[in-house]
Amino acid sequence: MNKKFTLLLIPDDESGTQSYDISKNFIILIIILISVFLIGVMFIIINSFPAINEYDVLNKKYNELAQERMKVIELTKGLKRIKQMDNFVRKSLGTEFNFSQNPKIIDSVLMLIPENNIITFSDNIPSVPPIEGFISQRMENKFSMVDDFHNGIDIVAKQGTPIKASASGLVVFSGWTYEMGNQVILYHGDGYFTHYGHNQQNLKFQLDIVKRGEVIGLVGNSGVSSGPHLHFEIWKDKKSIDPLIYFPEFKKMDLTSN
Repeated sequence: MNKKFTLLLIPDDESGTQSYDISKNFIILIIILISVFLIGVMFIIINSFPAINEYDVLNKKYNELAQERMKVIELTKGLKRIKQMDNFVRKSLGTEFNFSQNPKIIDSVLMLIPENNIITFSDNIPSVPPIEGFISQRMENKFSMVDDFHNGIDIVAKQGTPIKASASGLVVFSGWTYEMGNQVILYHGDGYFTHYGHNQQNLKFQLDIVKRGEVIGLVGNSGVSSGPHLHFEIWKDKKSIDPLIYFPEFKKMDLTSN
């Protein structure tokens, strides 16, 4: 016999009382359906755990690969930069300029340069501060090959301040780059290069020969820059070297020092 249950709905004022007859079998069916639904939901959740864990593992590996890829990109940029520098020298020197492997040591004080040698060992070492000013950013590594560190120092000075060549050399690049704006790169022989960036104006151009202390440009705010300053780098044998090693007097004007 199919039992029935009566559901009474009685309002507060006891008017319009309603009653519903519900069979026992209908109630059992509803309970079974709810149970099946809950069991199905639990089954889906339990089966999803391995997929969720696998997603987390794959996401972690993806992030690691993305970080490694960024490192490779930065290394590639550094290698391209060194290759560019090498190409500048090769294209600039060509067969017209001949740097002796063993140039004579001459009187660099009088800036006497023999006819058969453009640059001498005594002149090619950076020894003249390019400008006077305050250090707003230091080089992050004293010696660096190819990395994403700051490869030089930033010297804050008034816009238009003359920039001097820190050593005698040959202009292998004078032009515009996105990051450094107007930039001059000098080759000094014996593996030495110096870079001068964010210039307002370059006063020396490719293949120009400059003497130590000669004005090669004016301090500016070109390229990716937050204010007038000179970005100055020293390279030796394809390694960037902290300019403060050559010019320790800048340490007294270091705004980043604690």
